[in-house]
Amino acid sequence: MQMDDFLKKLTDIIWERRKITSPLYQVIMRGEATLRLLQNFVIHRYPIKNLWVRHVMCVGSRIEDHKLRRLFVENAYEEETGAYSNSDRHVQTFLTFGEYLGVPTETVLNTPLLPETKALVDFNLNACNNTNVPISDGAASVLLLMEGQPPIVNKSGNSMEAVMRDVYKLPAKAYEFFTHHASSNVDKEYVSDLEDTHTSAVVEVLRRYCTTDELQQSAIRSLETSIALRHKHFDALYEKFYDPSEPVFRYSEPRAEAAHGD
Repeated sequence: MQMDDFLKKLTDIIWERRKITSPLYQVIMRGEATLRLLQNFVIHRYPIKNLWVRHVMCVGSRIEDHKLRRLFVENAYEEETGAYSNSDRHVQTFLTFGEYLGVPTETVLNTPLLPETKALVDFNLNACNNTNVPISDGAASVLLLMEGQPPIVNKSGNSMEAVMRDVYKLPAKAYEFFTHHASSNVDKEYVSDLEDTHTSAVVEVLRRYCTTDELQQSAIRSLETSIALRHKHFDALYEKFYDPSEPVFRYSEPRAEAAHGD
């Protein structure tokens, strides 16, 4: 397959089952999520997000060219420090989101993995960390899938960041994670400037390392498997933790304790 055709094939597969096709993301983006659903969204999405830097570093460590490898190092550095975007460690901002929902970090860190979450975690770790697996498998099925995800927007064209801010009424500190990772730029074809840079590096890895039909077919199969597991994970959260009879969530500032009680 010609390289451009191969890359388009990957992009088309991702688009076909992008996040917003999941009932989980649809209910969140409609502004109809309950507190229980959002709390469990944080608890059970965190294990996936917490491993992201390991995936980036493991794929990056297998790249011989210094200039290309450096892009992966910079990606990991930003994720772990927030230095380039003047923010906190990215996964910490997700934990902060949980804290505003009333989920202590201890709860997030100590909740057992759902079977669907474990299956996705295990697949991602193997695809990116197992050196017996082609580098292009992990690049396509984990890195490209996550970094190259189309913007998450609802039918009104509002981004995840906008919905968290304008519908769920969360303060800026609470939705900071979504500024960088879930489409704050709805007028663009990518999630954020940071993720656009990271996606370009992943595409370059595929151009350099996925050059045979055998490798390309392996990458396609790996991506399809990853997406299937990912949607099983999404569906598990939706089915286990969403009850439309519960009230929708709207954030309100915690009341300060009265200075003088009765």
